[in-house]
Amino acid sequence: MEEDRTVKEYKIDGMRYLLSLSYVAIDGSDASPAEKRNLMFSVYNFGLLFERDDMTAPDKLLVKNGACYLIKPNEHPEYEENKDYFDTLPRAVTFVKGGGVYDGEKIKFDAGGYLWRKCVDKGILSGPDAEEPVKYPLYELVFRLLTLSDATAELKAMWYIFFPYIVNMGAPYDEKIYNKLKSLVLNEENFKQVLASKYSDKIYVNTKEMVLGGVDPVIIDWFIEYTEWKNVKNEKGISRETEKYQKMLMYGDLEYVINGTERMLDVYPDDEEIFLLNMTAKTSYAGQLPEEEREKIFDDVILSAQDALSSPIRKKKHYVAYYLGLALLGKKEFDKAESSFKLALTYDPKFELAQMMLSGMKKMEKKD
Repeated sequence: MEEDRTVKEYKIDGMRYLLSLSYVAIDGSDASPAEKRNLMFSVYNFGLLFERDDMTAPDKLLVKNGACYLIKPNEHPEYEENKDYFDTLPRAVTFVKGGGVYDGEKIKFDAGGYLWRKCVDKGILSGPDAEEPVKYPLYELVFRLLTLSDATAELKAMWYIFFPYIVNMGAPYDEKIYNKLKSLVLNEENFKQVLASKYSDKIYVNTKEMVLGGVDPVIIDWFIEYTEWKNVKNEKGISRETEKYQKMLMYGDLEYVINGTERMLDVYPDDEEIFLLNMTAKTSYAGQLPEEEREKIFDDVILSAQDALSSPIRKKKHYVAYYLGLALLGKKEFDKAESSFKLALTYDPKFELAQMMLSGMKKMEKKD
């Protein structure tokens, strides 16, 4: 997990999605109503550490399963004693005296809390709703979620990605449950699902990065099989993770490719395939940006290309010269761009991309 990702952050990318997947799996499962309520309550409380939306606007499934409740102001157990207060609540999110959060229409409160107890004592809540909810220890909670009848492959992948947040929170280590969890997620089927997720970039690039970064041994153990698996290279010398970003480039998710490949380049600075993938994404993405941002990216591409052309470790210099030409063309430095495309042909006289660019530039000159 990236070191700058901490439990102190107000929001974490993907946490809202993880919580929603969990709620759906719980609600659709064959678990008993009481178990569904306990699971909803436990996931909800975990989520509040990272994602506050449910505090004021709870997921409907939380309300459906009795982890949270909604009442009108005049249904509050202290309404009769404080009518003026409740009748004049502002039409905005407000923390209510006597418990709960008002969203402009209804007051939301949680099972097991102060207002919940008041409602139970007043007889507003009864039966199963009057039972104190169980908050499961976090290791046990994840195991219960991943063994639900409606636990999807995506849910397992997402909890694999986010499980280290539980470790970093200092949740008590449960070796027995931890080993059961590993047996559920450490397999190629799950690894493929994890890699396909856009949130897989929260996982370390490789094992060395984890070890040198002083990562918790439990997290290293949790991720090591996956990091080794995703770095296996095919016959072309391209890793599974690099292949993922190649596909994302084809889908047009350029910013994601830029961020992902730069993260990989921090660990594998000499990997030419990752380097060229990053250059491709940057030159394509720059054209979508306002002038100031576009110029900045083109300048970055130019500096990287110039360094690469003088580096003995770069072998595909015809591509490097080509991207240099594209960046210069984007900056409207036409003479320099033309020279760069010609330079590409000195490295590979049959390089069609450079030939096409030169041909196109000649046609434009004739029109002018």
